[in-house]
Formats: sequence, structure tokens, C-alpha cells
Amino acid sequence: MILKKRTIIIIFLIIIICVVGLISIIPWLFDAQYNSNGISHLLVITIDKNQPKEYIGKFENHNVYIENLNIAETNFRSIDAKNVSVKEAIEKNLTSIAEWEKYAWSIKKNGDTKIFRYDNYEIAVTNDECIIRPKTK
Repeated sequence: MILKKRTIIIIFLIIIICVVGLISIIPWLFDAQYNSNGISHLLVITIDKNQPKEYIGKFENHNVYIENLNIAETNFRSIDAKNVSVKEAIEKNLTSIAEWEKYAWSIKKNGDTKIFRYDNYEIAVTNDECIIRPKTK
């Protein structure tokens, strides 16, 4: 009888610890997704292989292009669940190349080019240009 009560108490404490741990980590995960401007580190993209490379602006001394993506549907998500276009994020300095590198899922080097890779897109950064495009092989 005492063993059964002890087992129930231990199971109950383990459940409480797991719930408290989960509740405490959710805000951290939420905050880790957004920068100080309230912009997500990840892009929402629509791949369109028929879209040529398109210039969208100058950013941190780099010419920025979008390639094979529908520019009208390539956005950062803001903390209040609104979309911020890549063009607007670049014009207003709401993001940075350092952030792109910091939050990349992996980084590949190809000569002088660093390629920041994410789930289904990548950002290729050279000394003077950035190309946001669908992930290549």
C-alpha cells in the first residue's frame, strides 16, 4: 500500500516537473524566433522557378536579389503575425546578414560565397551581393 502511494507520488511529481519545464521553455522558444525588431528569422516563401533573379535593394553594402521566388509572397513574419516583405525588411534594416548567419540551419562555403541554408530556401552571400533563392543541392 505504501509502495503504491510512493509510486503515485513519484509519477505525479515527474508529471509536474515536465509540465513546469514545458511551460517555462515556451516563452524562450517564442523569443528566440524573433529579433529585437519583432521580425522572425525565417522567411515565408513561395517558390516560382519561372521568376528570374530580381534586384530588391541595397543592404549592408550588398546588392540583394531574389531568384526563383515570388517576390510578392516572400516575407518575414512579424511578432504580431503580420507579414513584412523582404524589400521592406531590407529598406528599414529590420534584419541583418549577421542574423541570417546566426540562425541558419547550416552554413556551406563555396569559394568566397557563404550559403546560409534553411528548410526550403538559402541565402548566398558574397562580398557584394546576397541572393535569396530556393535551396539548391
